[in-house]
Amino acid sequence: MQRDRKVNVLIVDNNDQILWKFQQLLEDAGFNTTATWSGHEALGLLRSGVFDVLLVDDYLPDLHSHDFLEQVNRLAVQPSIVVMHSDTPKSDDLRCYESLGVAQLVDKRNPISVCQAVSFCDVEQSLVQQAPAAMFNVDENVARHAGPQGEGFLCETSLHAK
Repeated sequence: MQRDRKVNVLIVDNNDQILWKFQQLLEDAGFNTTATWSGHEALGLLRSGVFDVLLVDDYLPDLHSHDFLEQVNRLAVQPSIVVMHSDTPKSDDLRCYESLGVAQLVDKRNPISVCQAVSFCDVEQSLVQQAPAAMFNVDENVARHAGPQGEGFLCETSLHAK
């Protein structure tokens, strides 16, 4: 699929090494990236409406992640949301993230899965933009994903033609 422009990804994590690592990986994969450690700064950046994908840690030092995601949901332009975690999420967390519009939940200790999740959001978004929504059913499920110690979940939203 040929793209007219690069996909813009906002990366939000309190760890500078994680920010740098994912910024490099995603730029090498052809994405434009902007990085910040602050939830408040991220909200300001998101208000510009230029981000297609939001890659955010489940812990932000200045704003609770659920409060942050609720505020993201109130924005005029909605990016696809990928939440990174470093611990196995509880089932209550999974339901909460689903209710907050999170498209993907990935173990941040597995960089390949993180990059795949961002790419999946890019593909999903471009498919939706190219065809009327009535042509797709959105099917949400939770699939087991093995992290470095064999744990973790990958929440996937997949599109199926009607």
